[in-house]
Amino acid sequence: MNLNFWVFALFYKWATTAMVKQAMAFNDCSVDDLKEGVQAQYITHDQYQQVTGQPYEETTEASQ
Repeated sequence: MNLNFWVFALFYKWATTAMVKQAMAFNDCSVDDLKEGVQAQYITHDQYQQVTGQPYEETTEASQ
């Protein structure tokens, strides 16, 4: 699995949620990258919501 740098940065506390928001503004990180981070348990649902402003919703493989 190749996770985005910002997912790791948030997990290892190299970056704050505000920094990840800024990275998203520069297209260095996407919502899909964050979703992958949640699924891999590197990002919490709370962190996802802080960055995106929306609650994390579980998706099933069939609906993707």
